[in-house]
Amino acid sequence: MAGQRSLILRNVLINGFPLIKELDEHTPPEIKKAMQEVRGGAFIPGEIMVGLEKMTSKLKFKGGTKDQLEVFGLRQGELCHVDIRESHQDEDGNAFALHYSYAGEVTSVTEGASKMGELPSQDVDMSLSAYKKTEDGRVIYDIDRNAQILNLGNGDLLEAHRRNVGMP
Repeated sequence: MAGQRSLILRNVLINGFPLIKELDEHTPPEIKKAMQEVRGGAFIPGEIMVGLEKMTSKLKFKGGTKDQLEVFGLRQGELCHVDIRESHQDEDGNAFALHYSYAGEVTSVTEGASKMGELPSQDVDMSLSAYKKTEDGRVIYDIDRNAQILNLGNGDLLEAHRRNVGMP
């Protein structure tokens, strides 16, 4: 039994700009199905998935530089690309490679309190249009709003529907 995992090492690129020590934490998006009640002529109601709720993420920097925070000033329509590679280890010593890749618009940058003897911090919130997560190369999520891709780990749920409307 593998047990708990701990984060050992992280490599981050934001719009191609490497961050090694500045990214304190990141919160990947919550993947949540949007559901609607169905009843029709049935005595017992149920629910059916009608999409996904919007995806948001948060990055927390310690000592972020001007170059790193410029992503907030991207022009309308420009996406901020975040690529995070992590190596985790479980209690038995097994190593796991996690890869998070997302793209979206930066919606806010919040500066933390400035205190003597402490590093300044910045929280960057994003509204995402694409998110992909893999573990050891296996897809856990692959979601792309613009390309209409929805893979929740068991294949693309929209593949047949794209074909039905003439999309690749």
